[in-house]
Amino acid sequence: MEGLGKLTQVAVVVRDIEEAAERWARLLGVPKPQVIETEEWERTRMVYRGSPSRGRAKLAFFNLGGVTLELIEPIGGPSTWSEFLGEQGPGIHHIAFVVDDMEAAIRKLESEGGVLVQRGDFEGGSYAYVDARKTLGAIVELLTFKRSTT
Repeated sequence: MEGLGKLTQVAVVVRDIEEAAERWARLLGVPKPQVIETEEWERTRMVYRGSPSRGRAKLAFFNLGGVTLELIEPIGGPSTWSEFLGEQGPGIHHIAFVVDDMEAAIRKLESEGGVLVQRGDFEGGSYAYVDARKTLGAIVELLTFKRSTT
């Protein structure tokens, strides 16, 4: 594995996703996106800081061409999103990259001082958050997508 690849997303954790989505839509001059909720643990198999967690989130996505702006409102149990919101308040939570090899990308970030804090599945793929704020100044999300077999 050489590099992480192309930056695909910047995400902001918010307290009220409806209000935040309306404000961002006005600022960007685009329609307010649909707000969705992440699935339950039985589908996501989310692990937070080494333990299963029922933490969930409300999400809204603004497609801005080459990069997506994601808004995240934590709900439910413990998660990196609720931890961030509790410690720092609303703000930029992570930058995301699509990777082909999740485990190799995690190892690469760990070699740079990152710590795997959360991972799980979503319909069509999986994700992992590696906290590299101490060494790289950011939490990095890694995304993989299942390849279509048809």
